[in-house]
Amino acid sequence: MGAIAVVVNLDGIGPGSLRLTGPLLADIYLGKIQSWSDPAIKAVNPDLTLPDLRISVVHRKDGSGSTFVFTEYLSALNDEWKAKYGANTLISWPLGTDAEGTQNLIRAVRETKGAIAYAESGQAQRASLAYALIQNRSGKFVKPEPEGVQAAATSIDWAQTADFFASLTDRDGDAAYPISTAVFAVVQVSGRSEHRYRRVHDLFRLAFAQGAGDAAALCYVPLPKALVAQIEQYWARQEPVGN
Repeated sequence: MGAIAVVVNLDGIGPGSLRLTGPLLADIYLGKIQSWSDPAIKAVNPDLTLPDLRISVVHRKDGSGSTFVFTEYLSALNDEWKAKYGANTLISWPLGTDAEGTQNLIRAVRETKGAIAYAESGQAQRASLAYALIQNRSGKFVKPEPEGVQAAATSIDWAQTADFFASLTDRDGDAAYPISTAVFAVVQVSGRSEHRYRRVHDLFRLAFAQGAGDAAALCYVPLPKALVAQIEQYWARQEPVGN
């Protein structure tokens, strides 16, 4: 699991200094808010001195899971965005600068005063970009950090989901980071031997048992132990069909 961070390039604004809401982000990416000195941004940042500087929107040019999660969040918070653009890995952006791949996006933000973009939290932190606090459904402004992703995940009753599929965006909970996400592995069952099917499980058992530290070091969020146990019970109920 992980978080999508909203990153900016503003003089004097460090990581976690700026506050943004979902409606503000939608209006920025729709072009309705075009300056960092806009009263709507100042209203949620009364203690910051924001420049009278044009907002330079940056987004991914290529298909991206980060784009899907970010636009899924915008769709959840803004009806106009949902109707016109929706959520997808690749969309026709209403404005802004294209950047192909995360590294080019990070470079564009670094080189552009007034820039705003979205990126996987670990990559944003390793690039030393300033990230914004994002307001969640409880009205709290939350960092794109593991605790916020864990809080989003624990708000879900995973036993009631189909094949563990659930969206982690805009979840309830004071500590939940609202642009959280999980990565899913889709594995074919039909036509596969039990041996081949179980070998796939072995890979993920190893990852769950020994990979948590490596994941955390890259700013990803390991699955809670209780959820891992539920997943392993789910595997045991699946029976391959065919040889």
